[in-house]
Amino acid sequence: MDGDALAIWLFVAGWGWIILALAGSALYRRLHDKPIIPRAPAAALFVEKWASSLWANNCLLVAVTRELLLVTPRFPFTLLFLPEIYRLEHRIPIRSIRRVSRRQRAFSNNIIIRHGPDERQLRLRLRDPDGLIAVLAKLGVPTGEV
Repeated sequence: MDGDALAIWLFVAGWGWIILALAGSALYRRLHDKPIIPRAPAAALFVEKWASSLWANNCLLVAVTRELLLVTPRFPFTLLFLPEIYRLEHRIPIRSIRRVSRRQRAFSNNIIIRHGPDERQLRLRLRDPDGLIAVLAKLGVPTGEV
């Protein structure tokens, strides 16, 4: 195999692998009823479209309904199995949220949500942390400062 043929083969194989991974992740999301292009629920009481967390910078959709706190990455970050690898998707029932607190740092507005029987933590950086805290407080979630 000469140099030109090898370069073409590597180019085609590289792009083929990327296309296969994109198609596989899209199929996985469809089979598990996960949206490829997420939208805020119509009944959302709070929505922030460009939130951040530990592994995601300004690419998360955060929404609160009467029943759920939803956190999901926005397209195209829903592809290539990124939400599964970095645990970017959360569907937390409001009744399982034990506490929401604000952690004020210089130049950031961090929210810590403790949920579940073992009080797992979800940390979010929001543009409107007071809005999220107010909505969760109206739904009966205890609030506080850290």
